[in-house]
Amino acid sequence: MTPPPLTASAEAERLFALVRDRHGDRLTPEQLDGVRKGIEGVVQAARALRAVRLDNSDEPMQPFVPYRADP
Repeated sequence: MTPPPLTASAEAERLFALVRDRHGDRLTPEQLDGVRKGIEGVVQAARALRAVRLDNSDEPMQPFVPYRADP
């Protein structure tokens, strides 16, 4: 059985706890606050990406660059 999905704040808090436990002794409180804000931004971006549903037939958009011959 799959557990229910975490809220964005709970997901960010779990990730921040992981970073704090591994690297917190080398970071100042101000740096930890910056890390927390960065993690919150990453969580929001990841949630936005996961919200876009793709079909198996979807491909990356290829850039169109017209060819211009030298005159």
